[in-house]
Amino acid sequence: MTTQTHPSTLTTTWFVGASFGQTDDQTSRFLKDGIWEILTPTEKERALVRAMQPGERIAIKAAYVRKNGLPFDNRGHSVSVMGIKAVGTIVHNPQDGERVQVQWQPAEGVREWYFYTYRATIWRVLPGDWMNDALIAFAFEQQPQDIERFRNEPYWRERFGTIAPDKLRFPWTPFYEAVAEKLLDYANDRTPLIEGIHEIAARVPGLGYLQDKFADGSAGPLKDICPFTVMGTFNRGLTDANRKVIAGELAKLIGVTVAVPPSFEGIPILNNQRSWFFRYADKRGEGDIDALWRVFVAGHALVEDDQPEAREAFIQAYDAATEVWGVAWNLSAGLYWAHPWDFPTLDSQSRNYLNKRLGFNVPVSGQQGPCDAAQLPRVVAGILEVRGAQRRGDVAGGCTRPRRGTGRR
Repeated sequence: MTTQTHPSTLTTTWFVGASFGQTDDQTSRFLKDGIWEILTPTEKERALVRAMQPGERIAIKAAYVRKNGLPFDNRGHSVSVMGIKAVGTIVHNPQDGERVQVQWQPAEGVREWYFYTYRATIWRVLPGDWMNDALIAFAFEQQPQDIERFRNEPYWRERFGTIAPDKLRFPWTPFYEAVAEKLLDYANDRTPLIEGIHEIAARVPGLGYLQDKFADGSAGPLKDICPFTVMGTFNRGLTDANRKVIAGELAKLIGVTVAVPPSFEGIPILNNQRSWFFRYADKRGEGDIDALWRVFVAGHALVEDDQPEAREAFIQAYDAATEVWGVAWNLSAGLYWAHPWDFPTLDSQSRNYLNKRLGFNVPVSGQQGPCDAAQLPRVVAGILEVRGAQRRGDVAGGCTRPRRGTGRR
């Protein structure tokens, strides 16, 4: 057995998943057999496995999100968690791109690490960045995580930091997330929702535009509605006072208890002349509104557990939704309203900012149409890489946002 070490790579550490098909946990077998391996790796993953060297340290991880039972106040937000299940040292690499032999240390139970996580099956971590150094010390040297430092790092500070409530930016996000979560209850039966909205419209000004045109030439109240158009009722060109009233009435209708935000500053809004995400009934496709609900539900599932199955379902739902007449870049705004910490809004002002300030050109499809869902993860990843470079000082300007986990665990 080869045990030769490579001094130039001894500082490299590896964090790897141990689940086949996301549900079949191989950790016990790996520890018993003294190996780690990956099932049906991609070419990129094969290259990473071949890069593993004897003497380098390796840890088995499991990445997930959690809202409850955390050792800090998460204010109701989901938190990225990475459980460290076992650690060891690579002793041999047969260079087949699928496995390495490992001298595992006795397992001492799962230790949980927060915020700075990565869901891909293989994560190569190099020292030198303070977050990487802290993760390596936590996993391999039994050092505690400095949770306060991570909570107050710029990307997480607004949600989890030790900031006085009146000093927090983006105070609107908890309300929007709560509305989105409650709307999920209506995905399969929108009748109570649309009836309730029309009852509000009879009492509250600003909702008179929810009148449809039918194939027989008649007109009347909408009989169905998508979740983005629902959230759009308080994200149009209205006064803040009117927006608060509508948001408050909708919150009562669907059971949201989070307070209506004091300000709507910086939130993308719809054009008052095009505030629906679909056409009038006389020209609407039979499955258009269902398609919008599917991408709404798929987006929530992806945020809750970013696994290959959830990502593929979202890609299919997103691409189908962009085929609905009336949906263009505003779909990104709708997803941003629902999950402002996870989806970027790609409205015209945001695209201009990404281009001018961050030097990142958002891809388009067709005649300046929205990028498809296969491109969307690359857009997000590109934005994060640019911001990560800014955090490290490689490029200038902009806000900070360290790398977050996506992909397989």
